[in-house]
Amino acid sequence: MERFFGEFEADCAAAGQNLDARAMFGRMAEASLPRPRMLEAIRRIRAEGMKAAALTNNWASDEDLDGTRALRPHFDVFVESSVVGLRKPDPRIYHHACDELGVVPGDAVFLDDIGHNLKSARGLGMTTIKVVEPEQALGELEEILGLALR
Repeated sequence: MERFFGEFEADCAAAGQNLDARAMFGRMAEASLPRPRMLEAIRRIRAEGMKAAALTNNWASDEDLDGTRALRPHFDVFVESSVVGLRKPDPRIYHHACDELGVVPGDAVFLDDIGHNLKSARGLGMTTIKVVEPEQALGELEEILGLALR
């Protein structure tokens, strides 16, 4: 990671953007901490007999095998880009997740905070929700599923 931080900062500087890669990745790790409201929504979804999958663009390092893996028990399927060799927004990763869940894309709802990822999923027929804030996303998901999640 130390080598990556230096190379990433150099690439960003060459593009006219100076940043502290270590600080940025620290903020990213903090942002990926479990949100109790979202975990409760997943629990309710699964209690109703629906399936839930996590689909994450991640990387593996010897130092830390990505803290998001602690979330694995909350999902029926957990798809990691570093494991399957595909990354969002590649349509193949969405197909992979749907295959693992045993659903067709048209029967899936995909939530993400990055519009580009949503566009690709929507192109496959998935219903999509842009997560700006957890409460907003949960409200939209409740309407789609017809289920109280909060």
